[in-house]
Amino acid sequence: MRSRWLRLLAALLALAVFAVSCGNDDDDGAVVAGGPDPTAAPEAPADDPEPSGSEPSDPEEEAPAEEPAPEPTEEVQVTQEEAEEVEGVVPTGNTGFIDGSILSTECTDGRPTGGTLTMGMFGEITGWDPTLIQGGASLGATQMHALYDALLYLDLKTGQLIPGLAEGITTEDNQEFVLTLREGVNFTDGTPVNADAFIWNVEHHQNPNAGSQSAQQANLIASMEKIDDLTIRLTATSPNAVFPQIFTNRMAWLMSPTAYEDGRDPETGLNSDININPIGVGAGPFVFDSWVQDDQAVLVRNPDYFREGCPYLDSVIFKPIIDPTQRYNAFNAGDLDIAFDRFPQNIVDAKERGVNTATRIDNHGGYWMLNNQKEPFNVRACRAAVSYAIDYDTVNEVVWDGINIMNRSLMRPGSPWTDPAPEAQLPGYDPDAAAAALQECEAELGGPLDFETFCTTSPENVLLTETFVAMWDAVGISATAKCVEVGEMVTAVFTGEAVANPWAVPVGDPDYMYDMYYGDSPEDGVCGEGISSRNWPKVCHPELDEALTAGRQGLTFEDRYEAYSRFQRKFAQEVPLILTTKTEVGYYWIDEVSGVFQTETGALLLGFTAKG
Repeated sequence: MRSRWLRLLAALLALAVFAVSCGNDDDDGAVVAGGPDPTAAPEAPADDPEPSGSEPSDPEEEAPAEEPAPEPTEEVQVTQEEAEEVEGVVPTGNTGFIDGSILSTECTDGRPTGGTLTMGMFGEITGWDPTLIQGGASLGATQMHALYDALLYLDLKTGQLIPGLAEGITTEDNQEFVLTLREGVNFTDGTPVNADAFIWNVEHHQNPNAGSQSAQQANLIASMEKIDDLTIRLTATSPNAVFPQIFTNRMAWLMSPTAYEDGRDPETGLNSDININPIGVGAGPFVFDSWVQDDQAVLVRNPDYFREGCPYLDSVIFKPIIDPTQRYNAFNAGDLDIAFDRFPQNIVDAKERGVNTATRIDNHGGYWMLNNQKEPFNVRACRAAVSYAIDYDTVNEVVWDGINIMNRSLMRPGSPWTDPAPEAQLPGYDPDAAAAALQECEAELGGPLDFETFCTTSPENVLLTETFVAMWDAVGISATAKCVEVGEMVTAVFTGEAVANPWAVPVGDPDYMYDMYYGDSPEDGVCGEGISSRNWPKVCHPELDEALTAGRQGLTFEDRYEAYSRFQRKFAQEVPLILTTKTEVGYYWIDEVSGVFQTETGALLLGFTAKG
């Protein structure tokens, strides 16, 4: 049966005709990205997973064997003594990374200093203004941590928050928090990292004119009160068990208000120069040196970085190499010291050859986004038809040699958040169900199901799209593909033009999905004014909104699990998208590199990385 299906698929693929243009692409067509900056040169987004692929978070992280179950938080302050408990000597070579742990936040353990680290990236960064970055590892968050550092780091092994530019954050009720900044830290323009700078940055993200990709996170802060130069009282909009984590990623990066204001355009009120020439704006381990877009960006050691001995490296070169085969070949040829990858064949080959690797499998993952507010996918039956028509095992064989993860659960295998009930599973391959849904779909549409899907120009994504189109054709669904550079596809998504397209969002804690699927919905299928700015497919259902809100406000794991179980079941019922893969993503690096520490979205903390 499978061999006949593969022969039919091969014949259909041979007949498929696609409009494919040259340009940027995405490893698996899954994009999570920062919005294009109209004041800067056009660029591919960041990804989470970012097309975040992931970012985000995003998200956009190294998933531990079991995510820590959040409990009521009496005290999340991390003292220096507590931080030292997870610090230690960082070994070199193959043990430079251990299961998501941040082994040391000091650079005094005798590892080599100096040298240049050349890093292969998923694609080009949108720019250097943190308001344009979504937080994922693929296209921006690693650069942000290098240039700006972070207020806090989240250790994925222990679940602890580790001090960065902030000493810690405390709460007694999960709604009012006190954030304490580190004393004696300056931006590279010489101005202090203090409470005024923190408040300015939050207000800048909250300013609609800034167009911040992290406005959703900033708006979780209802009010701010300066207690003293280093202490701020924050009130969240509601009880929120994971509120402190916004300061480990999307709200982690502080700009110098002075540097920004000095270059502000009097007409737009924005400083577009920061995005292409970020001089004096950060307080991180590295400072900006140069950027040749689509070629390489160079950051050099910050001699005034507050951590003694950090960073080890003299400089870091970020090289965007869109094609995964070219990136892996560049690494094997010795042109890269470390590279980010989400192409399964590369990851498997690196592991089999004994190359140093650090990988993770996220919740959520890769999917085909469907615009739930535009025909034909404003009709649930049409969404169900295209989902039931896909033979996911065959897709895995054709595109990824059978090595990808194609499970039908929204959460990854082994995640404590997974609801195993059948009603929480998204549709699998079922030709009879596809035929029935198609009949219902076409009755509601008053005509055939016919649509255009975006895709990217990477060979893998073109093959994936061709395979989908052939499978849809086999059940009577007519689809054509428009394969374009990543930036063009992302713009189509952000403007609501796209009807269908590849995307990916890496998710650790399920609260991240609040940004993705909160619709402020008065009724099923109707989006309210308070819809999340990152709910691009316009998935709008009151039951989803209620479950996401309850999950965010829950004080125990049991409370939150019950809410996210309801979310998963309603999500599966509505079929708002086509879930495709839970791709293993991560890094491979040469033996001379050590200290490969990842954030929760998979970004690297290069301030603690050494080479030699």
